Amino acid sequence: MPDIGKRVQNIRRLRMWTQARLAKEAGVSPTTLSAIETGKIGRPHFGTIGKLARALDVAPEELLDLREAGEQQGPAPLSVGWARESGNGEFESALEGASLKSLYSLSRGLDVEQERLQRLYGEFPEASEQGRFIKRQIREVAGRLGSVKASAMIRRNQNEAKRTDEHATGSESSNQSTNPTRATKPLDSWGGPHQWTNSR
Repeated sequence: MPDIGKRVQNIRRLRMWTQARLAKEAGVSPTTLSAIETGKIGRPHFGTIGKLARALDVAPEELLDLREAGEQQGPAPLSVGWARESGNGEFESALEGASLKSLYSLSRGLDVEQERLQRLYGEFPEASEQGRFIKRQIREVAGRLGSVKASAMIRRNQNEAKRTDEHATGSESSNQSTNPTRATKPLDSWGGPHQWTNSR
């Protein structure tokens, strides 16, 4: 699992930014940023992490060491950074266990990321190395986004089916409680009500 310096570096490179550009956008010194990316500063101040996250347009949790976050806060939430870095098996397994709310959130994040990459792609000549690199990133994000949307559709259908079943079960229970079986007269041999007679 990459440490915070590696994660900052990966996201910075995805945005095609130099260290100097990120340092300027985040309002931190280039020396500090370089020390974070090389691991000389292994545990940056949370305020610095927040500045870098805002400049890179990601949640601070995406920059934190996921092993530490997992030990302290439980499973890491689905995020765009995680979706782009995880292997196919890990990615699909996480989607299967994710809530519908998490899937919707990740879908929105990937939509935004895809739009950002498309805008960035327009800034470079199509045949350039940068243009080809960004085009590959767009394809990867589009593939992940398709998987997330499919998982969200399946989860939504499952939830609706479950609610329908629960409603039907609840209605049956309600009908039984409000309409108790009435006592009936005994039936004679031909199925009609038995006529009681007094025998003398």
